[in-house]
Amino acid sequence: MLRPYPIGRQDFEDIVSNGFAYVDKTERMYQMVRNRKFVFLSRPRRFGKSLLVNTLQCYFEAKRELFANLKINALEKDWIQYPVFRFDMSGCKDMDAAGMVSYIGNMLRQYEEEYGVAAGELRNGIRFGNLIRAVCQQTGRKVVVLIDEYDAPLLAHLHDGRLDEVKPILQEFYQQLKANEAFEHFVFITGITRFSQVSVFSTLNNLENISMHDDFCDICGITADELLENFKEDIQLLADEESVSFEETLLMLKKQYDGYHFSKHSKDIFNPWSLMLAFSTKELKNFWFETATSSYVIAHLKKHNAQILDFERKSLFESDFYVSQEDAKSVFALLYQAGYLTIKYYDGEMERFVIGYPNAEVRVSMLEVMMPSWVGCSSSDGKNYMCDFYFALKDGRFDEAFELLTDFFRQIPNVLDNKREMHFQTVIYVLFRWLGFYTQVEVNTAKGRLDCVLFAPKYIFIIEFKVDESAQAALDQINRMGYADPYRTDGRPIVKIGVNFSKKERTIAAWKVEGV
Repeated sequence: MLRPYPIGRQDFEDIVSNGFAYVDKTERMYQMVRNRKFVFLSRPRRFGKSLLVNTLQCYFEAKRELFANLKINALEKDWIQYPVFRFDMSGCKDMDAAGMVSYIGNMLRQYEEEYGVAAGELRNGIRFGNLIRAVCQQTGRKVVVLIDEYDAPLLAHLHDGRLDEVKPILQEFYQQLKANEAFEHFVFITGITRFSQVSVFSTLNNLENISMHDDFCDICGITADELLENFKEDIQLLADEESVSFEETLLMLKKQYDGYHFSKHSKDIFNPWSLMLAFSTKELKNFWFETATSSYVIAHLKKHNAQILDFERKSLFESDFYVSQEDAKSVFALLYQAGYLTIKYYDGEMERFVIGYPNAEVRVSMLEVMMPSWVGCSSSDGKNYMCDFYFALKDGRFDEAFELLTDFFRQIPNVLDNKREMHFQTVIYVLFRWLGFYTQVEVNTAKGRLDCVLFAPKYIFIIEFKVDESAQAALDQINRMGYADPYRTDGRPIVKIGVNFSKKERTIAAWKVEGV
């Protein structure tokens, strides 16, 4: 019988004591705590940050028996027990300022009662500082402070006008970490994104951010080697369920859940939450997006008028990743930190990062969630149209397929900006990517820029769009510029399609097909 999967479990002691599947990250954790004192780690939701925090708690509480069969047992010789203060800030993310003050006060009260420290009527910041000093003096050991999801209350209020109310509450609390450095052994802070140290962490200017260090790129998540080392039998069972080979299943898992990179030379990282659910349910669904889509992300996209065509070809410099979100001028840093985009590769010559969707799970889910904003219809209506379109296209019934697409465009509300070539191109891109085809738009060639290439199972489609010209003019441009030439060695038939849109009719006016 396979080990049970720790779905929804973040308690390290529970997981290892009760035989749940566990990927050993303790060697990387040991490397992180050695010779470091103030550490910050940013990772998306459902990537194991809370489990890492809980594992650190057990380690600093010297629960050696829990680590007996793990890598750290051969590295750590001392196993010194420290007093540990752990704070989960996600518990107050939906609270107003008064609720947050009460929530933090209750967390402090638990430790005050445990160690017999009087609180009085003091503010939370002063209480926290008193607690750190008193417990250090009482136990003779410096304290360990672990703060999980430090930014959850900030992100929850990023766009509702309350951010300035909640920041001082957190600042008062967090600034005690620097003020009481002499009484602290180790401080670890996790979150999704970065708010400016001036406004949140105040004087905590020695916080080491390891979020984009190559050495710690895999401290959360599951690498390909870890997947094979820990889940071979699970992969085979999923393969049996899907009636495909082990190797094919591995490729399917990689396409669906792999592709995260968190540093210049990062290993490929799988989403651990989605992997566990895929093995548990024997299905390859979009699990992470169902649980990790946050309202602040949608609000951020709308605030910055994000354009989907920018998401897979954007370049950022390292400083762009660290912009404070309250002052951000674009969506890309937040989308990266929240897990919707990832580093595709690092351009060492220009010292810049190229970002894009990590995998099919995120890409398809993002398109579906944002479909009403970008296309102007509900996801269910879009799916019905596109299912019919797909089967017509797949069977080579091209005229029927484009008649369906023409009808689809007629359903788009006139309030949308749908009288420009870019809008038509964006809608086409969304629809085809949604179907799962490998799609490229605005492809640079030796002779010009091709509007769209679609890689379907039986065909390669070369598509050029015109607005208020003619379908023949679009087709002539494909031939004149030799847009199909780079794809002739593929083996699949090449279908060239010229499409003309009408501003007046707000839909496809005509199309011409060549190559069939």
